[in-house]
Amino acid sequence: MPVSRSYHLCFVLLLVAAVGGLGWWIGRTHSPATRASDTAGAAPTAQANPATPDRAAGKPRPPNRPLPDLQLPLRDVLPDLRARANAGEPDAACRLAAEMEYCDRIATQLSSLSEAMKSTNVRLPQGTRMTPELQATVRQTQQAMAAGAERMLQESAHCEGVPAVSANQRLQYWRTAASGGNVVAMRHYAVGNAFRMNEMLQNLDNLRIYQREAETFAKRAVAEGDLSTVLALAAAHNPAQPGQRHLLAQAVTPDRSQALALYLYAQSLMRDDERFATPRTFIEQTVRNLEQDLDAPALARARAQAADHMRAQPTLFANVQGAMFGYTRDVERQECASP
Repeated sequence: MPVSRSYHLCFVLLLVAAVGGLGWWIGRTHSPATRASDTAGAAPTAQANPATPDRAAGKPRPPNRPLPDLQLPLRDVLPDLRARANAGEPDAACRLAAEMEYCDRIATQLSSLSEAMKSTNVRLPQGTRMTPELQATVRQTQQAMAAGAERMLQESAHCEGVPAVSANQRLQYWRTAASGGNVVAMRHYAVGNAFRMNEMLQNLDNLRIYQREAETFAKRAVAEGDLSTVLALAAAHNPAQPGQRHLLAQAVTPDRSQALALYLYAQSLMRDDERFATPRTFIEQTVRNLEQDLDAPALARARAQAADHMRAQPTLFANVQGAMFGYTRDVERQECASP
């Protein structure tokens, strides 16, 4: 007999969810992450405070040098990158951390895709048959997933032969890069993107360190004109910010005046750049809301602080690729080289 209406609907919803998830996984493969050895040449631990070992010893931090070609397999460049990152070279530490995240994400996506593909092989109750329309949906879903898996496998070749690293090790490279002045690493660390939800309990000690220093790193990135960090710190200070409260918001004290100053600064940095048309709309409304909430002295203070930010750094950070309202995307491997 034909598949019942309710079973048909349930099955189609399952397939739609799988296809939607596949699109998200494929999209995520083009923002970075990768793996490296957890033993040989390991990064200093959190207790060793890897952000400052050379300075503590009175040694200058090594200058940034050109980073390896992005097309080279990670296993071929890993020894050089690790040695440079362990010595405290900021751009190398950023690149190595981003590579680790890239490979870790690819592995997770492949595993998730494998599970999702199993849903397209659901066994129907005995005696039922699929309608032609549902058969076509199943075929299209299987083809889409197979194509997605092939693309992921091609991308995963970059990580072949490179073992995984611990969450702590990857985090310490981000912190080394941020401490050394790499602006995109400052952003990634300050907003909390270096901490992965499935690793939080492994990072309790690092989270305590983060809580003390997150705002300082964020302010350093703001001082460089990094628009994404400006927006992230503004949202963290805004107690009325809609949506999920991210880690940075848990590390700063809510302050509407500070939030308004940063949003005004963001507006000045964006000017009429078409790249920021969408976030500009949300920022304009948020500015109006904050202005209504503040008294005259707080408004004057916010505007003065925004003007101070603009005088100190009137242009966008050179590596800016865009900005979103309420979300800070991960740093990509190709962004780690200082301008």
